[in-house]
Amino acid sequence: MERLGPVDAMFLELEKSGPPVAVGAVSEIPGKAPDIDAVRDFVAGRLDGMPRFRQRVEASRSKVRAMKWVDVDPDLTHHVRVMHSGGSLDEAVSELMELPMDSDKPLWDLTVLTGYAPDRWAFVIRLHHAIADGQGALILIGHLIDMTPDGGFTLADAVASMARGDDEPDSDVPDRSGRVAAFADKTGRSVDMVFQLLGDFIATYPDTMRALGDMMPRRRSELTGQVSGSRTWVSGHYPLPDVKTARKGYKGATINDLVLAAVAIGFTTLLESRGEDPAGRTLRAVMPVSLRRNMKANNQVGLLPAPLPLGEMPAAERIRQIRLATKRSKRSKLPLITDEIAKATAKVTPAPIMDAVVGGSGGATAFVAETLVTNVPGPKMPLYFMGYEVANQTPVIPIEGALRIIVGITSYADELNIGITGDGEHATDVDVLLGGIQAGFASILAESTQS
Repeated sequence: MERLGPVDAMFLELEKSGPPVAVGAVSEIPGKAPDIDAVRDFVAGRLDGMPRFRQRVEASRSKVRAMKWVDVDPDLTHHVRVMHSGGSLDEAVSELMELPMDSDKPLWDLTVLTGYAPDRWAFVIRLHHAIADGQGALILIGHLIDMTPDGGFTLADAVASMARGDDEPDSDVPDRSGRVAAFADKTGRSVDMVFQLLGDFIATYPDTMRALGDMMPRRRSELTGQVSGSRTWVSGHYPLPDVKTARKGYKGATINDLVLAAVAIGFTTLLESRGEDPAGRTLRAVMPVSLRRNMKANNQVGLLPAPLPLGEMPAAERIRQIRLATKRSKRSKLPLITDEIAKATAKVTPAPIMDAVVGGSGGATAFVAETLVTNVPGPKMPLYFMGYEVANQTPVIPIEGALRIIVGITSYADELNIGITGDGEHATDVDVLLGGIQAGFASILAESTQS
């Protein structure tokens, strides 16, 4: 029997004020969709590698200890469904994001979407965030995704191979998981951990304090506040080769730097469309950082500040400011320190008290950040589902706490795929943000060729 960790339980509490806090992905495939029974048979054949797909959450008998995962037999007629949409793909996904998950069953579903286009279909996988973070979800649902048409090698196999060091991740975004794993192996779970954390904190004091200062409570902005029960999801794409070409024009810049710069331009466009003047303003964004010490499909993630300069400015200057800020954040030990504090607190605090504290803290996010931006590098080679080649894969990231807009970006093959989630009442204009991000990439490319 395994109990939920403090972060896992936090996501269950956060959703009590609205739709499920579920992470996922939309995968589009050309042609005609397969029969739903064939999809269920395929999923049934892959369940052995996905234990969380065969478990539900159950409260402890004493009500004092944390909730636990309990094995059950999943009903695939409930978990694997088909949805015919007369509207757009974005509208269908927005509707799916609002559907509750049955807490008496495993917290996942797979929906085959048809009808939104004459020549393609999509499947949408949702996992409750209590099951896993973005990287953990990739490890889990990777058992359903193949690297070859005949299904001989899965995405989960590829991820495990990279974790063993058989290959290097194909990304210029710094990977901190190995460093964290070495750190964990060296110090263990004892008093040594405290002294190691203290030593690292002292060694990185300026950067850690700067990161901590960036996440100190401030007055909340118009981008945060009470969140409704409805969702608006929009998706778009941008050629990855163009971004790589643009990077060459900005010395020392990474793909992640350019992504954050484009997001900054997008929010500048959004605020201007709302009649706001973003000149000189810094958007208080946060980005997830992996704290993964193993290949378990759960939550092993922390947050780092990613201040984004808004307003009109040369692309080179915006990228320079972002690069300096994110470098300071990445050098800090803030995620490790907060993670260890959360785990230590959970061990000595009864579950009802932890649930009450976490459940009432969702609104506090409005004072810490204005948005969350994820940028996850994906595979360059094609992926396959039931032998069908996936044309594109776009992230579905839930709204958390009081943040009304969340931006998710992943790369796949030769595209950056952008999925933006907005509150269905207070952020219905996220299509403006999407257009601004795409235009931001184009302007960054144009200025790189002029420098």
